[in-house]
Amino acid sequence: MHNKTTPDAAAEAIKTLMHALIDISVIADRAHKHATSETEYAGAFVPHSLAVMQFSADTALNEAKAILIADCENGGGYA
Repeated sequence: MHNKTTPDAAAEAIKTLMHALIDISVIADRAHKHATSETEYAGAFVPHSLAVMQFSADTALNEAKAILIADCENGGGYA
């Protein structure tokens, strides 16, 4: 068994992480706009946004990890 990832698995893992970064960027931008313009909503919106960003990042990291682990367990053939 090889512990080497295939290009397809690596690309899929990177794509998963890139999608999460895009989501996080959009959420952060909206949270920043709310925090600077609508102070009455900022108190609730910003903490919720941070929680969503953390969830998105954690989910993407877990998915990318699972892709790479499965690839290694399959001998380098991404399934």
